[in-house]
Amino acid sequence: MTILNYHDLQANHTYIFSHTDQENFVSLEHSANIEDLSSAKINGIAYVSLEEIKDIQGNPLHILWVSNGTLRISLIMERGFDVGEVFCREEKISWVRGKERCLSDISVDLNQENGWEKGFFAAVTTLGPQLFGTPDEIRTVHGTGAYSPFDLESLVIIYDKKEISVSAEGFSKGFRGEVEYKKKVTMRTRMNSMVFLREETTTNLTDRTLPIDDGYHIQLAGDFMAEGGSYVLPVATDQMLLRDSVPKEVSPKEIYDFNTELDPIRCYQYVPERVTGVEGIGDFKEYKQIQENKDNLTCEMLVNKKGNKAVVVVRPLDVFPRSLLAKRNIAGDDAMYAIEVCKTRPNSIRQKAIDGELMYLEAHASMQSMVAIGILKEELIREMVTCIETRHPRE
Repeated sequence: MTILNYHDLQANHTYIFSHTDQENFVSLEHSANIEDLSSAKINGIAYVSLEEIKDIQGNPLHILWVSNGTLRISLIMERGFDVGEVFCREEKISWVRGKERCLSDISVDLNQENGWEKGFFAAVTTLGPQLFGTPDEIRTVHGTGAYSPFDLESLVIIYDKKEISVSAEGFSKGFRGEVEYKKKVTMRTRMNSMVFLREETTTNLTDRTLPIDDGYHIQLAGDFMAEGGSYVLPVATDQMLLRDSVPKEVSPKEIYDFNTELDPIRCYQYVPERVTGVEGIGDFKEYKQIQENKDNLTCEMLVNKKGNKAVVVVRPLDVFPRSLLAKRNIAGDDAMYAIEVCKTRPNSIRQKAIDGELMYLEAHASMQSMVAIGILKEELIREMVTCIETRHPRE
């Protein structure tokens, strides 16, 4: 087993996991960006690389790239340790988002109008922990988690020849400036796997009970979805509620080609049903976290029009029992076809408390969560569709 921390990582170097029996790394210097490396040197090789750059406002960003030999994932230290981009080999799987949106936490004022969306870049963006959804006179939309910096000194990378895990810790301030929550996040992926996991432990640091209203805004409709496709969901279409006063769609589960404008945004809230059999499909069966929760899983999928490529989001229902589907494509902007896994509907905190759906953390208590994301092709797509649509065949 090899363990590295922040001080072992020289900025803008790539550390390739040894293919010999020796438990060590070799470093390969490259220019300013991991993507500048020749694919012939890194394709199929597991490695980590710490990229130090500045955003368009000149503020620092530390981006950790992790490759398991098949998937290549970036983690943004200043932005909640969020998953910035996802590649499978050389193909980008996550949405195509302008780099000008990749901003440091100190480059964004959440109290400004549309502040949260100003730096909306990541493929897997943190929601909460204070709030998912409607702001009020105290709380801004979607909380502070996606703009909470993680401590470089807490960074730990573990490689045991079968799996790479990367963990770090950060703190989220409340809206009165007090540090209220601590988060430990671990991203893990097995060698050459088409699946990665994100695990979190959120701790209430205060002496009082606090709401915990978190989740993820997940954007995995990359160019492979450019011709359109569909969502495959464990819910009947008539059980999906279109929020706000916006025009209805004929087919809420349809993903339009990227040349088709969709504005204003369409958001559908729903309660996903339990899905069985996921734990036996493809690389999901290699993860004990999936096996241990196999009786309490749900999953949602985006499939392209050709039916030859899909992305899947899997998680236990006890922590994230609700979902929101979000669709938007504005001319001159980036096509967003997202899945948001969440604890509650995106209403105000007061409304959630009245409705009895708000979860809480007692003083100094912790709560754990997990979400798994995978990429499927061909036969495995059909297997997953069968699992998801057992009770609700595609309308």
